[in-house]
Amino acid sequence: MTPPKYRDRVAILFPGASPTAEEHPKMIMLGQVLAQNGFKVYIPRIPPLKKLDITMINVQWFTCFYRWIIDTEKVNPQRIIMAGVSYGGGLMLRMLKEINNKLPFPKSILTIGTYSDAHSLFHYFLTGIISSNGKQFRIPPHEWGLVVIFQNYLKNLQTNWDSSELQKAIQLKIQDNNVECDIQVKKLPDFQKDIFHSIISGKTSPEVKKLAQTILRNEQESFINLSPKYWAKDISEKVFILHGLNDSMVPFTESIQLAGYLPNTELCVSCLLEHKEISLNGGFFFNFKELFKLLQFHAKLFSHYEN
Repeated sequence: MTPPKYRDRVAILFPGASPTAEEHPKMIMLGQVLAQNGFKVYIPRIPPLKKLDITMINVQWFTCFYRWIIDTEKVNPQRIIMAGVSYGGGLMLRMLKEINNKLPFPKSILTIGTYSDAHSLFHYFLTGIISSNGKQFRIPPHEWGLVVIFQNYLKNLQTNWDSSELQKAIQLKIQDNNVECDIQVKKLPDFQKDIFHSIISGKTSPEVKKLAQTILRNEQESFINLSPKYWAKDISEKVFILHGLNDSMVPFTESIQLAGYLPNTELCVSCLLEHKEISLNGGFFFNFKELFKLLQFHAKLFSHYEN
């Protein structure tokens, strides 16, 4: 996205795991706001994330794009704001760890609604329960949470039944091919139909919980590689962290934890932000207070960028 008046400012927005990828309305809205403020905005397509693949392969795609921005587009890293949304935020941080001492870092780094620990995120998808300041809260998890988990790891499970047709049904659902999906689901044995409907509804049946717990045991190394909790201490540059209190895809507690694992952060948890949109359901004074908090956060972000 090219700004009306280019002022030697560049923003890179890494998307999360979504079939809409770089065309996600939230990405477009954020890109347009930045472009109107003088930034040339790049939103790269990351093919694995478009297929809801959240594995380490994405780090190579992120690195390749960032290297292209520096080497081919000849952009000074000190003029770059880099932001990662949802799963893209954690993967972006992993990329920054990998390129440390190999490529210069962008001037400012921002995560939006991202995670810190795959284990605690996994637990939230299964239970809808999060803990903060010694208190437990229940936020019904977004149904895509379980879809992402089973899309990535069902194929690795050793079961006494063939899961390939169930995997195909999940993939058709991700592609929003509802007609073919319905046809595929009808072919499944009854117990696999139950598993499919449990996964896509985000309401975990006993069988889905059992499968999920097996995934959790089997994928320990993968989860550690993806979880900033285990390696965020290696990123010394300041990271700005933004999260919505009512986010049902990645709970706000993940960003609070992330701020504790990174050495240098600025954190803002807002009641106005949800995973897909801005919510203005509070009263006037409450909304004003929250908007002021968001303005303060963004003022610090852009002050850091311009300094």
